[in-house]
Amino acid sequence: MPQVKSEMTQIYSYENIRSARTGSKTKLQRYGGELIHSSRDEDGILEVVDVHGVRALHFGTTPRQSAMSLVDPQRLELAYIRAMLSGLLFVPEPERVLLVGLGGGTLAKFLLANYPLCQVDAVERRPAVKEIAHTYFALPRDERLRVQIADACRYLQELTRETQGEYDLILADVYDHIGMDPSVNAEDFFYACSQLIRPQGVFSMNLWGTHHASLKCSIGLLKICFPGSKFSLAVPNRGNIIGLGLGAQAGGDLKKLDLNARQLEVRLGLEMPYFLRNLRPL
Repeated sequence: MPQVKSEMTQIYSYENIRSARTGSKTKLQRYGGELIHSSRDEDGILEVVDVHGVRALHFGTTPRQSAMSLVDPQRLELAYIRAMLSGLLFVPEPERVLLVGLGGGTLAKFLLANYPLCQVDAVERRPAVKEIAHTYFALPRDERLRVQIADACRYLQELTRETQGEYDLILADVYDHIGMDPSVNAEDFFYACSQLIRPQGVFSMNLWGTHHASLKCSIGLLKICFPGSKFSLAVPNRGNIIGLGLGAQAGGDLKKLDLNARQLEVRLGLEMPYFLRNLRPL
């Protein structure tokens, strides 16, 4: 019965994709597309814009915080989001995943659809972002998804006092309208994540590749805080760099991951062999 409820909610969400509009007869333009939603919370502006068949979430500036194909909402539209899932090379069957930063919910939606037995937890600071993800980006209200509204760094530090080694995969993508949230580019945050992954687990983070000081700090923290192998993955034609930190017992020998890469490519439709070839040890 829970599965039926999830499917019905998903269909309703997909209907919202087609029907949600501002209600104005005049189509408002923003970032080269049609403005579908605009609101403001205590952290700033939130906008949803449709451009050439792709829906995007903006925080009042040009960079897209999330993007979704209106034709195929399950597809991962952004290359860096797909690259963040390179952590699946090391843990191809995650049972529990933590998302730090929900955004439009594209990662949560993808994991729920492709891993039926996976529990997905997420922490998101802005309540309005969560509602936008459900209303405009087809994020299902699924019993396997739990979203905690909280400051990420403080929440993870509190979580480590209660439990450790809970997650197979932690995916962190925490940006505001300016750039990476400085509270997550800090030793307390990286150390908390290292405590929350299982010994065979992986931490994957979208780093600010075009900001030299921020990137240098992130790479240094990966090296200091994670006991296993560390890797970087440059996203082609983008300023994003994905940083990966492995648990102490995660297999860091890339030569043994060819089969995983090929199987994941077929199963998920992601360019995993390419990611594997371009992982660079730190």
